[in-house]
Amino acid sequence: MKKDYNRTDFLKMLANAGIRSSVQRLAILEYVFMCESHPAAEEIYSALVRSNPMLSRTTVFNNLRLLSEKGILNDMDISSESTRYDSTDTPPHAHFMCRKCRRIFDIPLAMPVMSAPHGFHCDNVNVFFKGVCPQCMEKSDVDKKK
Repeated sequence: MKKDYNRTDFLKMLANAGIRSSVQRLAILEYVFMCESHPAAEEIYSALVRSNPMLSRTTVFNNLRLLSEKGILNDMDISSESTRYDSTDTPPHAHFMCRKCRRIFDIPLAMPVMSAPHGFHCDNVNVFFKGVCPQCMEKSDVDKKK
């Protein structure tokens, strides 16, 4: 379940990460943190350019990279097609990508805390599962019965 965020929350996140705020950064953060679909950069750009026609793809891509590097967003290379983005506001969890519908689901991660080997600094952990989601399995079973 996503937490409700407001502009002040996003301004604090940026300030704590040492990033200047901008209209574009705030819009990107709001979109990703409120989105349930783990959007790709192109999806984020397409959604935001409707209300801000002067927004460029380069601005979106560069800001996504910065926000990920600073730990505000989680960048996931779950698919060779594109990097997906997720908020960092939820407890540690894994992701499941359906090979049929391409949707990505949050999966609870019930395991002991993992840590990097001594001497290594880890700033991002991603655990991915791939397969077929229940909805696609059900559809596939219905198609087989026809």
